[in-house]
Amino acid sequence: MCSGGVLDVREVRARVQRTLTGALAGSVDGFDLDDVDLMVSEIATNAVRHSASGRRGGGVWVTVLVSRERLRVEIQDDGGSAGRPRIPAQGAGWDEHGRGLLVVNGLADRWGTLPGGDGRFTVWFEVTR
Repeated sequence: MCSGGVLDVREVRARVQRTLTGALAGSVDGFDLDDVDLMVSEIATNAVRHSASGRRGGGVWVTVLVSRERLRVEIQDDGGSAGRPRIPAQGAGWDEHGRGLLVVNGLADRWGTLPGGDGRFTVWFEVTR
């Protein structure tokens, strides 16, 4: 879990990077870790902006799973959002917000959302070697 004070997306990214390059280092060869980092950043940012994860004391729960062919990351928010995370309807071409899940959709081999208790949601993605 990443929490304490106001959630810092940089800390979420750093913890995932440490996990991938530390404990799981030998298991992640062949995955594009830059893409993984970008998707973690986008999903964690959405959690901060659109759920209670961004409030004082808020947090996210991050799970990293690696198998022979897949790397999966799950990020659960603290709830309190207006609904299930989704790709927004296409707006103006130069909008600065609303592109996070579009990025995930473009980079991940698979992704989705899972409802949890108390209004929490988990956004997950998978990449293959």
